[in-house]
Amino acid sequence: MTMQDRISSNTNLVAFSREGKRTMETLIPLYASSGYRVLDLNFCEMMNPSSILNTDKGWEYIEKLKEEKHKYRIDYIQAHAPYPRDYLSLSNTEKEKSDMEILLSMDYAAALGIPQIVVHPIKGSIRENIEYFTSLLKRRKQPIRLAIENMETASEIYSADSLLEIVKPLYPECSICLDTGHAHMAGENIVSFIRKTQNYLTATHIADNNGKSDQHLLPGFGTICWEEVMKAFKEHYEGYLNYECMFFSRALPQSVSESVIELSLSIGEWLLSLAAEESAP
Repeated sequence: MTMQDRISSNTNLVAFSREGKRTMETLIPLYASSGYRVLDLNFCEMMNPSSILNTDKGWEYIEKLKEEKHKYRIDYIQAHAPYPRDYLSLSNTEKEKSDMEILLSMDYAAALGIPQIVVHPIKGSIRENIEYFTSLLKRRKQPIRLAIENMETASEIYSADSLLEIVKPLYPECSICLDTGHAHMAGENIVSFIRKTQNYLTATHIADNNGKSDQHLLPGFGTICWEEVMKAFKEHYEGYLNYECMFFSRALPQSVSESVIELSLSIGEWLLSLAAEESAP
């Protein structure tokens, strides 16, 4: 895979707008026609109780996504599972419901040929997280990998060291997803994070912010130093650089969605140029 093939996006990039929210199957043709060749599917849609993915027609929706994959010649390289906001505070019934939604999203992803799905750690100890993910792995029906994402607050699993403690005993069935925006908010050194986790890092959420709130901005619109980050990616990571910038254009009308997508691809070219500069003699 060349550097030029590495820019991806979650399907939620232009999902939010002044007119409301659009679901991913209506957006995939737009991403494909604008130039994206790989995408991250947003199964967080399942957190909306009215989502078709939570009904008996969910598999019809998956068939539609499969048809679009072939029609537009794109690949789905990762997905994002729904997540509980505070798993340990839930009742046993609520925990089971959350588990079943995540397991179903894993089934959906596997059916679409997706090799890994991003999951959130729970608000708990290292031991509790290992037990939680071990349980999910035992109950999954397909051999899809879980990529555990770093969170952004002190009450959550946010550091490279904590993620490594969770992932190492579960690897390769569990790996790490670096969310650059979360790391920036948590005060983590992103370059150091990449270096520490490089042997277990298989997924990314690329987003920018002001270091204070999870703004999900496109790179360059926040305060992350992308020159340093791209150098670290060039040296220590060979996977996809996948945008998770779903709120970037939410105040704009749907009529400018194509322009936002084109902007994201241009910014991707800029990021890749930073890496190319570092590799030049």
